[in-house]
Amino acid sequence: MLRKIDLMHKMFGYAENGMCKQCEHFNKYRYHDKNYQKCEVYGITNSEATDWVGKNEACGLFPNKEYNGDVDIVRLVRPGNKPDMQIAGQMTMFGGRDGPTES
Repeated sequence: MLRKIDLMHKMFGYAENGMCKQCEHFNKYRYHDKNYQKCEVYGITNSEATDWVGKNEACGLFPNKEYNGDVDIVRLVRPGNKPDMQIAGQMTMFGGRDGPTES
């Protein structure tokens, strides 16, 4: 299983120089007298599964590239959950890219 940051690097590449804590997508939250760090592109939940390490080497969205995806990344990797839509170019089990082909 890929670590969260490894998945972000695989999807968006690596930043030239920078750490996650310097990125505009990195946010800090306070809940029940505790501080939590989250990446808004990866996804923000009340679970520690989306807690983020500010010292990580930033992904290719650093420093201020916009993410136009319809789905938080965490929804793509959450066991048992599937996004509501198919990603363009996604391989399927029953055919090539973008679904089965007719013969």
